[in-house]
Amino acid sequence: MGITSDSIKEMILSEGIDLVGIADARELVTAYPPAPASALMPGARSVIVMAVAHSLGAVYAPDIMVWTRNKMQTSRLLDQVSEKVGRFLERNGHLAVPVSADKPSPMFKKDPRTGKRFPVTRFSGHISAKHAAVSAGMGQIGRSNLLLTPQYGPSQRLGVIITSAELDPDPPQEFNLCPENCRRCEDACPVGALKDGRYDVDRCFIYWTLGLKKLPPKNIRQWPSFLKLLIRHLRARDLIFELGQTYITDVDFCIECMRACPVGSQWKGIRPKVLPRQRHGGGGLDV
Repeated sequence: MGITSDSIKEMILSEGIDLVGIADARELVTAYPPAPASALMPGARSVIVMAVAHSLGAVYAPDIMVWTRNKMQTSRLLDQVSEKVGRFLERNGHLAVPVSADKPSPMFKKDPRTGKRFPVTRFSGHISAKHAAVSAGMGQIGRSNLLLTPQYGPSQRLGVIITSAELDPDPPQEFNLCPENCRRCEDACPVGALKDGRYDVDRCFIYWTLGLKKLPPKNIRQWPSFLKLLIRHLRARDLIFELGQTYITDVDFCIECMRACPVGSQWKGIRPKVLPRQRHGGGGLDV
């Protein structure tokens, strides 16, 4: 019996994956800088997208390092299933590229469109998993710039398998998951990266990865004052140990937009009503 979309989905779901969708690799919605499936596999026909829900208790835990462990475990599960399904596809005559649910990822110092240097170095996945999920009819990209699914809102981790197998794709769907007039993610963002439906990727990235509330200045005359603030910021932290923890275990500094979002049918009845901000290594200093 040949491989079908249903048989692949059944196999994936049996491994503990919560959601799975399939998109046509040739009609994939892409992010920017664009990363089409054909860049990783010229003969790509299908993109399999998997989602594993985060532990909601970990998302709402008072220390973000608790969520970090959950993020690592969901990524590990996705990668393990990707490898298993990829090997199965290749044993049955189809090329497969399992794409990591986490790192490594490509780095861009210059805008491919203009050749100008980005204000802050950009990191972009080998393929945008959230855009692939939209292409596979799994959800929409919300005001928070996160993928929202009807079941889990923004609280899931994504994995992708690109394959030459011609699988029946799931049709894209129109969702209206962001509640009308809801601005919870914007209000929760500690650095104003979400505002009036716009997303400031640089401001978000600097705070999410380093805990800095201000971007490095463009004007050289502003650097002395910025460096003073940076020194004050670092004095509040044990930099050597923290860097080890951050880069070895990949601790992030912020998931406030994820925590504030009310979307997700699976979370009704257990979502806390009071939600203080999480503790993290950033120290909360205005730098």
